[in-house]
Amino acid sequence: MNALIRVVATAFVALLVGACATLPKHALSEAEIASLTLAKVKVTFPSDGSVKWAEADALETKERETPRPDLHQIERAGFRSYAEHRVAAALTTESHRLLGGILQGTRPARLEITVRSLLIPTTQERTGQVLAATALTVVLAGPIAAGVAASTTQGIFITCDIAIVDMATNAVLASVDGVKASSASAQFSGESVDSIAAAVLAKVKSWLSEKASA
Repeated sequence: MNALIRVVATAFVALLVGACATLPKHALSEAEIASLTLAKVKVTFPSDGSVKWAEADALETKERETPRPDLHQIERAGFRSYAEHRVAAALTTESHRLLGGILQGTRPARLEITVRSLLIPTTQERTGQVLAATALTVVLAGPIAAGVAASTTQGIFITCDIAIVDMATNAVLASVDGVKASSASAQFSGESVDSIAAAVLAKVKSWLSEKASA
């Protein structure tokens, strides 16, 4: 048990370091940001990206075990298509909701969000997260323990690359890679998808709101 706690505690320290890491500053001035207006949001899922969903993984196993693999391939593609569509819609909605207040100018800009990974954990992975949180509460108490439990049981993880593009010239005005967020729930539901989209765009908003690099 002590060994488990040490392993989990080490992982949690790494999680804290990652959570506290700030995004690199952009080079846009406050005036340049104020001159922009969010005219369009483009969300893409590149072919080399990772979309992992427990149900889709189960269908992949069926492909290898049944005489009708083509049927399961279609079903698995349907899971991925649905996940991508739902996440893209949430990211678009949250982009307009959270960035509209700071992009109030007249120069049309496009926000490009490239989803590099979307991971929806399996039942076994969710169980492991709960056990990790329980182990950590043995050595941590009070609000810290509650925070540990919330952090280690977060379910859906997303990683995005962000770019602000001038629509008149297609020039990239600012970009940042590896914006990460996670939901409080491991279930793929409207609430959890909306929460990870809001978390991503809250980070983008903070990134844009910071003063440019010197």
